[in-house]
Amino acid sequence: MYSVDQPLLTVDRRGLDVAEAVAFYERVYASDDIHIGEPVADGFTWRYRAVGDDDVTIGTSAVAARRWGTINPRRDYVLAWASAPGITLDTGSDDPIPMLPGVPVMYPAGRAFTFDAQPTSQQVVRFSGEFLESVAAARLGDLPAPLRFSRDVAPDAMQALRTVVNASARELLDPATDRARRTALNLRIAEVVVMAFDARPAPPDFLDREGPATMRLAQEWMVANARRPITITDVSVASGVAVRSLQASFQRHTDMSPMQFLRRVRLHRIRAELVAADPDTTTVAQVALAWGIGHLGRFSGSYAEAFGESPSTTLRRSASR
Repeated sequence: MYSVDQPLLTVDRRGLDVAEAVAFYERVYASDDIHIGEPVADGFTWRYRAVGDDDVTIGTSAVAARRWGTINPRRDYVLAWASAPGITLDTGSDDPIPMLPGVPVMYPAGRAFTFDAQPTSQQVVRFSGEFLESVAAARLGDLPAPLRFSRDVAPDAMQALRTVVNASARELLDPATDRARRTALNLRIAEVVVMAFDARPAPPDFLDREGPATMRLAQEWMVANARRPITITDVSVASGVAVRSLQASFQRHTDMSPMQFLRRVRLHRIRAELVAADPDTTTVAQVALAWGIGHLGRFSGSYAEAFGESPSTTLRRSASR
C-alpha cells in the first residue's frame, strides 16, 4: 500500500514523432520490441495519460497507427478495454485474446506475450501485484500469491465490473481526489476484478505439467497441504503410488526428490507471507515454523539462494509498503 506522503503518479505525454512514441512505450511495457507502422490518413499522433498511486493507476493510451510487438512480464496486473475493434493480445499463442470494444480483459500475467493493434485507443487500469494479490487472498482466505484469471466472465459479473469502473474512473483520473477516497475506490475496483475474473493463485512455475498424472497429483497434493507436517509416506498414500516408484518418478522428471519439491513449495509460500506481513508484529521465525521449517539456519541459506536476499530483508521491505 502507498504512503499518504508519497506523491501521485501523473503522466500526460503526447507527440507527433514515431521514434519518441516507440521509446516511451518500450519503457511502459519493459520491452525492446515495440513497432509502429504507417499512420492514419490524418497523420501520426500519440498520447498516454495516467493518474494513480502505488496500488492502482488508471489511464488511456491512443496511437494513430498500427503497432505490434512484445510486452514483457512485470509485477503488476493490467485490466484494459478498447474503444474500437482491432487490438489482439497474445497473438503468438494458440488462443489469442481479441479486445472487443468496451469489453474489459486481463492482460496475460506472469509471462511475455505479443500483441497487434490497429489505430485505436484503450483504457487501462494497472494494479500493483502485491495489492491485487492481497485482495484476492482476502477473498479466498489464503496467502497472497501470483494470480491467474478466468477468460470466461459471466454477463452479470461483466456488467458489475463495467458499472464499478465507469462510476470510479472520473474520480481516479482526478489528481485532486482525496487520498482516503482514492483508497476506497482502488479497493472497490480490485474486488470486482477479482470476483469477475475469478482470480486465484497460479500453480507454482516449477509444477511439472508434462510428467505422469500420478506425479502431478502428488505435487498438487503437496502444494495444497504444504503447511501440514508431511512425510514421504503421506505423499505416497495421497497419490496412490509406492514410495520407491514416487521417488524414482520425481527424480526422473524433476531432478529432485518429493521432499525437496515440498521444501521448494514452502520457500515460495513463506516468501509470499513475508511480503504481506507486518514486520512490527511478525518475525521470520514465526512464519518459517508455521510452514514446518525445523532448522532456521539452513532455511535462511536456502531462502537466500532461491531469492537473492535473506528472509529478514524481505520482511523489512514490507514495512515500506
